[in-house]
Amino acid sequence: MENSVKSVPVISIGDINDSSGNECLGNQFHVIRSDEMIGTPSYQKPVKGDHFTFLLALAGVTKMKYNLLDYELLPNDLFIISPGIIHEFHTGTDGQILGAGFTRAFFTSTLIHKKHVNVFNFLLTNHNPHFKLSPEEAHTLQNLMLMLKKSHADKAHNFKEDLMFHGFNLFMLEAADIFGKQRGDTGGRFTRKEELLMNFLKLLSINFNIHRSVQFYADKIFVTSKHLTKTVKELTGKTVGQLIDEMVIAEAKILLDTPSLTIGDVAAQLNFSNQFFFSKFFKNQTGLTPSQFKMNLSQ
Repeated sequence: MENSVKSVPVISIGDINDSSGNECLGNQFHVIRSDEMIGTPSYQKPVKGDHFTFLLALAGVTKMKYNLLDYELLPNDLFIISPGIIHEFHTGTDGQILGAGFTRAFFTSTLIHKKHVNVFNFLLTNHNPHFKLSPEEAHTLQNLMLMLKKSHADKAHNFKEDLMFHGFNLFMLEAADIFGKQRGDTGGRFTRKEELLMNFLKLLSINFNIHRSVQFYADKIFVTSKHLTKTVKELTGKTVGQLIDEMVIAEAKILLDTPSLTIGDVAAQLNFSNQFFFSKFFKNQTGLTPSQFKMNLSQ
């Protein structure tokens, strides 16, 4: 069988700009509200971004999965999506969010001075991506994001580049101050339990296609299966087995969205013994058969 595996789609800022009602503003920076999106390829599918995104919740409830963990964003919440991390927005969400995205290159080029690099460790190191802001903090960041949106779209302004340079630094410094107050001296670093969870998730993303036993991952991390199970359950509310299944389902959805692959091909690439067992597993997890899921994608 020809190898036609479809990897997790990587969404660029240009893709997101193209999906808005506005003229594409390039591949380095954007500020877009969720209700401006016409047909964003990232909505309700497992994807990765090639950039950082700050999501500021404005209204309603936004439910999403990030690196296999479930999050619920309420008004004034801020969430940071890092490059290369699989995420997916749940169906039925009624939340409105304001998103500011920027590439590593844009981030590096707009630093005021190298002395400020340590201020932005929350971007460059492991961190808890979910922040609860006060209404005043959220209002400040929202105003700065909207100011950047206006500056970025204003082609006629004589000092557009200067406005973007200083505006972005002001936004990042305000964000860093908020995060520093919330996280204190920890700098967003993981506890030992959180580090164990992240190591497990990293291993899972590489090995889930072949290895689906708790013992395999426990051995790789040099802990007992009981300790791994207890820690994962404590931090996520889910068992190791549930997270393994969710990773398989995320990959299955991507493969089922590949027109050249049959359901039998998908079952084989996910190392199920046959199509019947794969279909039964998929329906138990999603409530849909693989055929029904493919049909919904084409509508």
